[in-house]
Amino acid sequence: MSERASIRFYDVKHCGLYKPRARSSTLGSLNEILHNIYNWANEPGRLVLNTCSYEVDEDFDQEFLETYLVSAQKCNDTGDYLLSFWNRTHSGGDSVYALDAGTQLTNVSERTFHQGNLPDSSIPGYATYFWFTPSRSVMATITFGNPRSGMNAFSYWLENFFRTESRYATFDSTELFTGYKGTDGTIHNDLEPRFHKQLYSKPSKKTLILANHESIKGIIRRINLDRGQVADKGLLDGLISRVGITTETEIHDHEISLKYEFSYTPTEAEVQDMFATYEASSSRSKWEDVGFVFPENNGFGANKTEWLSKSFAKIKLEIDIEWVLAGQLVKGSVLLQTLRSHREELINLLADEALLNEEQRDYA
Repeated sequence: MSERASIRFYDVKHCGLYKPRARSSTLGSLNEILHNIYNWANEPGRLVLNTCSYEVDEDFDQEFLETYLVSAQKCNDTGDYLLSFWNRTHSGGDSVYALDAGTQLTNVSERTFHQGNLPDSSIPGYATYFWFTPSRSVMATITFGNPRSGMNAFSYWLENFFRTESRYATFDSTELFTGYKGTDGTIHNDLEPRFHKQLYSKPSKKTLILANHESIKGIIRRINLDRGQVADKGLLDGLISRVGITTETEIHDHEISLKYEFSYTPTEAEVQDMFATYEASSSRSKWEDVGFVFPENNGFGANKTEWLSKSFAKIKLEIDIEWVLAGQLVKGSVLLQTLRSHREELINLLADEALLNEEQRDYA
């Protein structure tokens, strides 16, 4: 079956166990930890309910809930990996699908999903997919329709995997964590897990905006307001009131899209801060963006509005996949095979000129 996939690339800067403020890892690398995860996930009898690397309690302060690994695949000839996750949500109702937590990873199938009147053992949620090319220190999120990439949840899951399940973590007879063990048997107590990535950027586009920041006439911001967030709800209620609607009026959409524009010429440092803030917001949807407004016929090649999202490596393409359950979970082994068949094309896109040509084709 052919489906349209959105692929967004990231440059992995750090992945391993580091001394505080160290630039190089003492233990581990991207390739080593992915191989560790692959072996761990494929151990006989591994259950979905045992694949979340952290605990969620009343003091949990993240914007996501539990994240469960449901598939770990490896391409032997390229060394690439594909990890598939199931992300728990608060959602319920007859239209929501949930995965049976007691399922073995090797047995996840259409029969292991539930819809409506969900049993206690099931996990309502949605799937996310991560493709890794360790030889280039590159990873990518892959989405099908649902814009939520799950990057924040995955980053948290991975750093906690180092502490709880990795081959480096050591424990005493009472299961108390005692440190990280190196290949020579040394126990390290001063290391911290670190996973740092950034959106794979197109230098020419960012350079264009930065070099001509004095010509910027305005800033456009597009964001999603989530009524489940206290700060967003307050802002949304204020905006609704400004247009003459009482705040008691029920707005049914959980997320509301907002676009605003103001006249302003930022400094170079402010533009850099905008780049950093946008890049740090890995949970944003395809709607969320920052636009820089330039004069028409500016003479240096900028579009009237240069969108920040176009400064990073991403592509949409039709690929062949196989659903475990239509619209809910893609079969990881088939997805990795498909990515393998498109690998040269996708890796070549990381060249700045290729990305620029791709953008011109997609947005012409």
